[in-house]
Amino acid sequence: MTFAEKLKELRKNKAMSQETLAEKLHVSRQAITKWENGTGLPDIENIVAIGALFNESLDNLLSNEKSLLTKHEFLYESRTEYDLDEEKRIDFNFGTAHEVIVEQTTDEKIQVLAASNKINEIQQMVKVKIKENSRAMDVKIKTSTELSSSLKKTELFIIIKIPHRFVAHMELKGYAENLRVRDIQFYNLEVGGKFHKGFISNSTGHIELDINSIDLDVEVSGFKGKIDFNQMNTTSILRVKNGNYHLRRVGLRNRFVDRNDKEIPLERSKGNASWKELTSEKQLDFIVEVAGIGAELKIEN
Repeated sequence: MTFAEKLKELRKNKAMSQETLAEKLHVSRQAITKWENGTGLPDIENIVAIGALFNESLDNLLSNEKSLLTKHEFLYESRTEYDLDEEKRIDFNFGTAHEVIVEQTTDEKIQVLAASNKINEIQQMVKVKIKENSRAMDVKIKTSTELSSSLKKTELFIIIKIPHRFVAHMELKGYAENLRVRDIQFYNLEVGGKFHKGFISNSTGHIELDINSIDLDVEVSGFKGKIDFNQMNTTSILRVKNGNYHLRRVGLRNRFVDRNDKEIPLERSKGNASWKELTSEKQLDFIVEVAGIGAELKIEN
């Protein structure tokens, strides 16, 4: 049950009108209507007030809304900022989390936000360690032994805000259910470890998904660049919301199929041409490449 459905059910169980609920929360009736039909979401203060009014835990209210608060509105946060003064390669190991978000900032600082709606001692239980030299930076998230793996997998969000002009290459490694790359321009982003779902939106660059033996589900919208699926013996899905693309295959027994599981015939590629050359020449938005052994990628438009 979604948050909208839960709110409507709680209100009706109390025989309460939208007008009455609005008065108790000090908001407009139109706001309640939007929350109940799913076209709008309350802020943190109102979510807390709704929980208190109906004697419902936030955990129960938000159980099916894991990404409800990815606009940086969380109950508990721990923020780390680090000044950058020159271009760096950044290796980021976040351990285990529910969701990792990578986006751009106009500041000249790398910002790492560990956030949750349930881990109330997050500042004491999640720490960011940074080691730096002239050309590279290692960023590692360390968690307390008291913080269980199951809680990290369901309740810990990691938001990485990167100043574009100082990042030459970024490597991201760890375990997470979701990876979101949004509103950012970068040269190269290499993703390792274990992810299950990816969301790439309004971004430019080269993304390498070095994730073996795990079927991925990746959604792309407003992307320009190249995405590499470097996998072995997997059946993954790429959901293209918009944009023109070119398919390229290297390695052994790799193939592309359509939504009906029929193999997609490929055009001949121009040797080892870079994605910038190919996209410019063919007037494309991005290139999709499958590498490795025995990998199948289903394309859904």
